[in-house]
Amino acid sequence: MKPSGETVLLYNIDSEKNRKLRMLMLRMGMRGRVVDKADYGKPVGLLAGLKDVTIEDPDGEVSDFSEEMMVMRGFTERRLDLFLQSMRREGIERIDYKAILTPVNSRWNSCQLYQELKKEHEQMNSRQTP
Repeated sequence: MKPSGETVLLYNIDSEKNRKLRMLMLRMGMRGRVVDKADYGKPVGLLAGLKDVTIEDPDGEVSDFSEEMMVMRGFTERRLDLFLQSMRREGIERIDYKAILTPVNSRWNSCQLYQELKKEHEQMNSRQTP
């Protein structure tokens, strides 16, 4: 199977979940990359394989975070749905902080993206709580 160009960046995923995710990605023809904390200051797009991506804010905060995060590049809506359904079917626990790589967030560092996802997640959860 030729590579589809679909790439998944993985952050803070424990070893068993990482193993299951990598097996699923391999079967689906996707590339996966575990992002090291040392790379958190680099543009997310560069980490996902885009060329010539410059960071939006070179002085942007680079801190540590321990929550799981997944960034996906090159997915059609259909393939994204299939990937997420396959994760559920295979019993891979949910990852709350997920993003599709966009022209805007590709220029952010991992910490900036994490902070944005965290803010969105908190806003979504506050709307669902009576």
